[in-house]
Amino acid sequence: MIQEKSNLVLGISIAEGHAQITYFNSAMKEPATVSISETEENFIIPMPEGLWEAVLKRQAAVKTEEKFMPTEEALAVFFQKCFDLMAGQGEIKKAGIMVTVRSLTKNWSELIPNALIRLGIERKNIFLQDFKSSFYYYTINQKKELWNGDVALLEYVDETMMGFVLHVDKSTRPALVTVEKAGEQLVSERIRDGREAKAWDKERDRLLFELLKKVFERRNVTTSYLVGDYFDRAWAERSFQYLCMHRHAFQGKNLFTKGACYAAMERTGMLTPQDLLFMGSDIIQENMGMYLRIRGKLMYYPIVTAGVNWYEAHHVCELIPDKDTRITLITKPMTGGQEVCHILRLRKFPDRPPRASRLKLTVYFTSASRCCVEVEDMGFGGFYRASGKKWKREIRFPEAGGDSVK
Repeated sequence: MIQEKSNLVLGISIAEGHAQITYFNSAMKEPATVSISETEENFIIPMPEGLWEAVLKRQAAVKTEEKFMPTEEALAVFFQKCFDLMAGQGEIKKAGIMVTVRSLTKNWSELIPNALIRLGIERKNIFLQDFKSSFYYYTINQKKELWNGDVALLEYVDETMMGFVLHVDKSTRPALVTVEKAGEQLVSERIRDGREAKAWDKERDRLLFELLKKVFERRNVTTSYLVGDYFDRAWAERSFQYLCMHRHAFQGKNLFTKGACYAAMERTGMLTPQDLLFMGSDIIQENMGMYLRIRGKLMYYPIVTAGVNWYEAHHVCELIPDKDTRITLITKPMTGGQEVCHILRLRKFPDRPPRASRLKLTVYFTSASRCCVEVEDMGFGGFYRASGKKWKREIRFPEAGGDSVK
């Protein structure tokens, strides 16, 4: 249920050289996607030539008509172009902004926030997620009867038809939600193999029908969403009949940007979170902490809580070690299981008495399955100067949801 709030929030999707932007403010009943045309719905905002390739190839600069421009700056200019289409909807610099991309790489996780910060937007108001997360947020903000069973997503990317399934495990509290790839079907020119248009339409219909059978097999799919304009009843007549048989089916072009907007609404308090836990590929699956002596008592000190996105997990604290020159971190899977100890040995530690050193501990993630632990010797006030020594260890966890499309 939407709560009254005055903030503006935006959901921006970026894919294949274009963006879409959806917004919501307190004067609206539902989020709206920006159209670049006044006479028809056209949600596609094309990127400048070369920008998409520069991002994918991690190039430092983009060649414009006049000069080379840093990729980060070029992306900021593009974001501003998107914002200019929303004149009068609210103050962009104070908006909560969720940006969604197909696969959230380390490059995207750095480039997007830096570009938006250039436009005066505070880092705390910038959020990131992948398309599967946006599918999740879109789905759970529809009528509940539409996701009482499994929900299918059909998409066409890089000459491939793909099917994903969202499943809610209601046996747990909170209920666990997963989005998994259920199948794919290549429809490239090689597969076409010279077929004439009519014959190719018939073959595509057959291939889509086979994909749908994989997606629906042994699942209670009650609703399906077809994204983009590739899927067409004109050639997929048999597939569409099967798709709609005792199921809801919807076709549209802005599901991911709307899902991003719903996510931004939740992050900024404009939506009440539901009793669900999304197990996405960007979610940290492990709780992490340490057993420390605090005020004389041995206590568990939490460092990272499972269920947060890896690019938002960052913890810094200071420790005073006793005799032990090891840092021991404890992890435990969010779904239950045994605790695991991870030890970072502080080799060649400065020769000091017990409790006469101050250590800075920094924990951050470079992916959902890779955690970096850094320890720096800070000395001990006026008694012992900082040695400058640093220690580092990477902890790797099993990967989850590794089927996202690159």
